[in-house]
Amino acid sequence: MTNLRIIDADGHVQERDANWQELLPASLRKHAPSMVQCADGRTHLLLEGKIWAKPSGKGCGIGTAPITRKPRTTTGMWDPVQRIKDMDMEGIDTAVNFGTTVFLSLPFLENNDLACAVAHGYNTWLHQYSQHNPKRLKGVALVAQQEPLEAAKELERCVKELGFVAVAVAGHSAGRNLDHPDLYPFYAKAQELGVPVCCHVGSGRPAAAAERFDNPYFVHATTHAFEQMIGVMCIVGGGILEKFPKLKIAFLEAGAGWVPYWMERLDEHYEYMSPAVPLMKKEPSEYMKSEQVWYSFEPDEHTLNFVMDYVGEDRFVFASDYNHGDSKFPNTVKSVTERKNLTEAQLRKLMCDNAARLYNI
Repeated sequence: MTNLRIIDADGHVQERDANWQELLPASLRKHAPSMVQCADGRTHLLLEGKIWAKPSGKGCGIGTAPITRKPRTTTGMWDPVQRIKDMDMEGIDTAVNFGTTVFLSLPFLENNDLACAVAHGYNTWLHQYSQHNPKRLKGVALVAQQEPLEAAKELERCVKELGFVAVAVAGHSAGRNLDHPDLYPFYAKAQELGVPVCCHVGSGRPAAAAERFDNPYFVHATTHAFEQMIGVMCIVGGGILEKFPKLKIAFLEAGAGWVPYWMERLDEHYEYMSPAVPLMKKEPSEYMKSEQVWYSFEPDEHTLNFVMDYVGEDRFVFASDYNHGDSKFPNTVKSVTERKNLTEAQLRKLMCDNAARLYNI
């Protein structure tokens, strides 16, 4: 297929070279994020006296056995020059970039002032990274959900001054799920600015079911899908889409296969438990299929056609997950565009048009 613009709706950076002594105010520099070598032989983030990625159960990542069969080594996550080369290798025209290391920890920091400062510093670093080629490298804001009013202010800075196209949130933070009224000012600001709120999950931090397992395979397989299922349930059942009718929400990093099942289950519960969710005015599936909600899919997801038929092909965006362990780099684009069961019109939506509408790019 020729002349197809490719938008990666979920790529990643890693703030490995961030100078936190410059990015943080003087009063907080002694608490700056740092990378340390741990007993497991790996390098981890040290922040607020804790090691991240956070162990789950006995410890996701505890021990010396490799977690993945294919270790990822690329400088493109912190070097934008190499990133553009990697994008050219893949055939990606525009990459929308989420954080990695700090994003795992930020929603769960206990010092709110530190959380706000780290978010501000990270966004400044990401802007510097993106400035190498701002037409192709698009930033996603990181905010401190612990302080919703400050999060709204930081989001406004990121959109109006730094040119970011979205904001990332965890499924819960500071004891709040995504439907908590304290978050209303933040959602109002995102709606006002016209940028999507992207519920982006990850293992290695507090997440659904993680504490039950000491095996990273179990943790990674469960937490991503479970957190997104909880997230969409809170957004829909908590009336967020009713209260903010122009707000856009995206659920990323968990594939798409869970969506039809969860739609059907939530609809079934709504039939006999609707009094428990008075802020939800129609069936959950109506919201989940609406113009307010998007989902990413995995490049090699075999059930994609069924999911698109069930939910709607306008609702899904391509995500490379560059360059995490489960990314197909450098073959993510090819693994979608060479599929025989997708039409040219479907490919154009999945690889470009849907993400262009989501991010206004």
